[in-house]
Amino acid sequence: MHKVILDTNVVISALIQYGAPYKIINEFVLENKIHLCISKDLVAEYINVISRPKFSRYTDFFRLAELLIADCRYSK
Repeated sequence: MHKVILDTNVVISALIQYGAPYKIINEFVLENKIHLCISKDLVAEYINVISRPKFSRYTDFFRLAELLIADCRYSK
């Protein structure tokens, strides 16, 4: 199984649109086809960036972000 670290930009892109970043997260990470390498510091960075007000213009962004962060925390 491949080990992967998701850059914050990939996470943000996946939450904004249903393109390649979304497919990477949905098909590989959430279905446990890869091993997600994640630390407390990386989760903190995800949360810090995701919490920025500029993302509120995207429908369901914060709800999807909360779900994704929860999934990332438990996919170790």
